[in-house]
Amino acid sequence: MKYVKFTDEEKIANFDIICDSFFNANFGHLSKSDIELMMFNFYISKMVKDNSDNDGIIDFNKCSDYLISKELGITQQRVRNLKVKNQLINPIDFKWEKALAKLTENARYDKESHKVILNIPDPNLYIEIQNFIEENGAYVEKQLNSKVLQIRAEYYIALILNLEDEKSSKRIIKELKKQFRKDNKKEAAFDDNNIGKSLIEGTVNITSIAANISSLISPANCLGASLIKLLTA
Repeated sequence: MKYVKFTDEEKIANFDIICDSFFNANFGHLSKSDIELMMFNFYISKMVKDNSDNDGIIDFNKCSDYLISKELGITQQRVRNLKVKNQLINPIDFKWEKALAKLTENARYDKESHKVILNIPDPNLYIEIQNFIEENGAYVEKQLNSKVLQIRAEYYIALILNLEDEKSSKRIIKELKKQFRKDNKKEAAFDDNNIGKSLIEGTVNITSIAANISSLISPANCLGASLIKLLTA
């Protein structure tokens, strides 16, 4: 079974790119790895195009490392390396927030550790999520399985605030502070600049928090909706 099938028009367009790389007084300038990356870019771009919905959400199950490695005859690790390298050289635009929201629907919430655990099948998606988390003061716990992401629910809640507009964010923070004052057993101070840490130190009831802010999450915040559903299930 072929997972990627190019149309005649796509084949012509790709061949034109190859010609430009060889027939403009530059024959032999490309290294073997450059040529392989070029061919991989043709392949992965087509695969992503064929497996994205109208909202730009990629079906990563149909673009998995396993399926690609099976079709190309290379290891899954090499597929992941090529995906990362290609994204740096030939970036493919994708909406990581919506992709994460869809993956959160199948995540697991450990009520004892207060951690949200989910599988991130694509290395570039993982990198984008990790970068966003770290830019907003939280952190990702490294796992032996590089596809598994673990993050405290309190930090996750703080993250969805960054996807809200200023007015909506203030309303949610007001509700968080209300719950913080109710549950705070350690007399910790609430830090607006480090909400996740504040919720952890204040030993705030996450289920109550999720229920109380559910109506305040804007309809456009698909990640917030997915998280609330997970935490209140």
